[in-house]
Amino acid sequence: MKINPITNPNILKSYAATKTSPTKQKPGSTRDEVTFSEEALKFSKALEEARGAIERRTPEEQKHIADIKSAISKGTYKVDSGLIADKILESVFMR
Repeated sequence: MKINPITNPNILKSYAATKTSPTKQKPGSTRDEVTFSEEALKFSKALEEARGAIERRTPEEQKHIADIKSAISKGTYKVDSGLIADKILESVFMR
């Protein structure tokens, strides 16, 4: 396959005419703006409330959570499957 070089100067002029040149903007003439949807604002508020609830835990709750995390990381945390089954059945039949 042979590719012929472009020798027609009109083709090059036509191409050059269609190229857009970058426009220069004055510094400070435009500002970026960000707007958030109502859903995003509600989610952000709910997330902040959840973080606040975590911070308001009592010392006993914090110790209990730390103990569970420690047991999970050591691999010694045991799940009571009977208790889980009871809670599932309770939630299904107590509606």
